[in-house]
Amino acid sequence: MTGYDVDVLVAGAGPVGLTAALQLARWGVSVRLVDAASGPATTSRALGTHARGLEIYDQLGILGDIAPHGTRVNAFIRHQDDRSSRLDFDFGSLATRFPYMFNIDQVITERVLRGHAAAAGIEVEWGTALESFEHDDDSVTAVLRNGDGDGDGAGARHETVRARYLWGCDGGHSTVRKTLQLPLTGEAAHTWLIADATVHTDIDRDGVHWLFPAGGALMLFPFPDPGKWRLLDTTGEGDAEQPGQIARQVSTKLSQALGRDTVVDSPSWALKFTIQQRAVPAMHVGRCFVSGDAAHVHSPASGQGLNTGIQDAYNLAWKLAMVVHGHADASLLDTYDAERVPVGQALLASTAKVMNTAMVDTTAEDSQESDRGFMRRLIRNMSGLGIAYSDSALTVPDEAGEGPRPGRRLTQISAAEGQSPGWTALRALLRTSAWHLLVFAGSKDATSQDQVTAKTTSLPVWLREVTISRRRQTDDDHVVWDHDGVVQDTLAASDRDWILVRPDGYISARGTGDTSLRDSLDRLTCLHVRASARA
Repeated sequence: MTGYDVDVLVAGAGPVGLTAALQLARWGVSVRLVDAASGPATTSRALGTHARGLEIYDQLGILGDIAPHGTRVNAFIRHQDDRSSRLDFDFGSLATRFPYMFNIDQVITERVLRGHAAAAGIEVEWGTALESFEHDDDSVTAVLRNGDGDGDGAGARHETVRARYLWGCDGGHSTVRKTLQLPLTGEAAHTWLIADATVHTDIDRDGVHWLFPAGGALMLFPFPDPGKWRLLDTTGEGDAEQPGQIARQVSTKLSQALGRDTVVDSPSWALKFTIQQRAVPAMHVGRCFVSGDAAHVHSPASGQGLNTGIQDAYNLAWKLAMVVHGHADASLLDTYDAERVPVGQALLASTAKVMNTAMVDTTAEDSQESDRGFMRRLIRNMSGLGIAYSDSALTVPDEAGEGPRPGRRLTQISAAEGQSPGWTALRALLRTSAWHLLVFAGSKDATSQDQVTAKTTSLPVWLREVTISRRRQTDDDHVVWDHDGVVQDTLAASDRDWILVRPDGYISARGTGDTSLRDSLDRLTCLHVRASARA
């Protein structure tokens, strides 16, 4: 059927909805982005961005606009019995260019995303609420309410929109999730207090601090602003509406935990809340989808909410775009559930463990060592670097070998490796909204004819070919000059090898020669994607 008003209607203009709309627009999909709020949020919420989130920001091309406004966090620092012990971040075998956590106010992250979305033609429609919707096999028909009228809705302007798809990025009280009757299953956990305030202290500003005053635990997370910290009190004591009382309460606790007088100014923002540990069993029904807090809510202790939501959006946007453009069957969208629901479910267990550990003052030496082991695992889990789609229908399994394997991230490289000429050029090309086929011609003596051994005129229109060559060519924008062999070495690739990379940076398949490439493309075509050839 035709007559759609828009391809995708996105509800919710937080970081998840903004990422969704930005990516869809870059893929040439028409989008409307609506939010019931009267304007952008001005108070702090999510703070920490982990390594995988930073990799996504880099691939989105927005990292340069975010980096000046944040601060790098390198360690967990535990204070106990007037002593402190520092555990520097160690991701083990999970190589990344960002081996740290990056604290940046969500207000700034949203501002940067709004700017890039506007540059892509997306303006947020503030004061526009998704009031209701119906969906069938052909479309989603949504009713939008603009304005509140007299307070009861009378006098507000209503609009009916017919969209191909509806994407709910509308938070923990999601209208999309509730209308779809997706159960947010789990439990309510502890009640905690969070406040943002200036703390007059000399503790290290490149770490997350974990302290144990009498009766409970405190955690401190540094803001980029001088002297400003996010304070998390696991006792939940105090009245968030009384900033002076909160300041005195936390000052007393910090002074006790640090063994010296510590003054906390009145917080600029405070919130007392009961933690919900819940997730949905499915993230889409027909033509409707949910992402971020609309699909999973959990403890803020490990800073997973914003990061996981952006990963959700980054996973789904390109799949929706391929279906809208006719490059894939609707069955491709089933991989969104298959890949992302387990991630949300796993977070419930990991964040519950964080909560329980954060609240316990362990004094025995063996318990402390056990906690350090847990914190090491936590650091790796928080990073998001270990998330893999090895069992996905979009992954062509292969034999174990060197280098990143199908189902895992392509960019398993250090910061120094990522700054090599080859990786610098390749990372720029990977920002293009497309699948990418990396073909390797490693020999410095290879002729231009030899360098593209897997080139074929029948590649699908959704696939862009990039040749990784150790011989410089100046007449082709899709040849990466890897003269020092760093790209080839880090990917453990040889001449005539190829790697098929999804738009979200995960490897779908890898092999050698035209025959194995064609077999892998045929397998993907049989599953979900249409191999319509270039004209």
